Amino acid sequence: MDIIVKTQAGLEDLLAKESAELGLIDPKPGRRMVSGKGDLQTVYRLNYESRLALKVLVQLDQFEIPGAQGLYEKAMEIDWSQYILEGQTFSIKYTVDSPFFNNSMYAAQLLKDAMVDTIRDKRGSRPSVDRKKPDIVFDLHIFKNRVSLSLDSSGEPLFKRNYKNKTFKAPINEILAAGMIMLAGWKGEKTLINPMCGSGTLLWEALFIAENRPPQFFRKKFSFKKWKNYDPGLFARVAESANSKMRSPKSRIVGLDHNPVSMKMFRKNLQELELDSHIHSSVIDFFDYTNNPGNSLIIMNPPYDERLKVDNIKKFYENIGDHLKQHFQGNTAWIISANEEAVKSIGLRATERHTLFNGPLECKYLKYELYEGSLKDK
Repeated sequence: MDIIVKTQAGLEDLLAKESAELGLIDPKPGRRMVSGKGDLQTVYRLNYESRLALKVLVQLDQFEIPGAQGLYEKAMEIDWSQYILEGQTFSIKYTVDSPFFNNSMYAAQLLKDAMVDTIRDKRGSRPSVDRKKPDIVFDLHIFKNRVSLSLDSSGEPLFKRNYKNKTFKAPINEILAAGMIMLAGWKGEKTLINPMCGSGTLLWEALFIAENRPPQFFRKKFSFKKWKNYDPGLFARVAESANSKMRSPKSRIVGLDHNPVSMKMFRKNLQELELDSHIHSSVIDFFDYTNNPGNSLIIMNPPYDERLKVDNIKKFYENIGDHLKQHFQGNTAWIISANEEAVKSIGLRATERHTLFNGPLECKYLKYELYEGSLKDK
């Protein structure tokens, strides 16, 4: 099958490597996606084990159209009854960038009409659309005159790991958090410190990596479970194989935040899943924390002065740089921020940089080696 794995911008190469390890054949990075080939087992593994996948799509057809009506005509040639079984509901997710459609919803409406018309002609009844909890999800992508139709095997986006019941404002996305840790090269071999941790998303992802726990360990629902060719035995073997590789964390994972409310929410989620013994959390301001473990990884997502406002943001970032230089020599720090001007105030020389996105915000993800003395001397 032709498989498309969607992700966030900046993580495509990392996803291509991960997808190959999970069985995707000849993975090719694209824009916010990786494409390749695989079978049902590949689809199941990507959904259950990928830390970077947002959606896993199985392509049904692709074609060119001369105009808007061409979408309906070509879609009428497909036997949709093999994908939508009797009594099942469906929905269509769509991305449209075409001169043929001033309104993207119109394209989805044409596709929906073709689906229900072909099924009505075959069965005598029309399936229903359910936008909130559909059984089957389709993906429509149109660029200019090129149409791609796919089955969404995931359903809800895969950043929904189901390990958090409460979140604080401005959380970082789970896929982005996992990508940040993987870009930093951390696999649980040394201490990881996450100052300004907020609701703890990055700490959760770090814990799962340290445990080698599948990211969807707590998730029960996938759209592929409603497919006609769903193989429950095969999926059970995939999950069992992945779960059998779990291990006890060997390193310390430390979360710091000055906000007692967000820390309380984070600890409550940990306790509910009986994982509170694996992460050390403290209600403390980063600028008051001076416990330097040495040879550790520090990952920070400080406020950008966007959703979380900071008085004198440049001075704030300058203080971050000063605190790292004075108290955390011998460690490596990674900082993500959408405020490029503020980042310049850190006063440290970045040895590696990546462009990532936190929601709609373009961010720089920067690596700093915290040597004693100057980098030039080192």
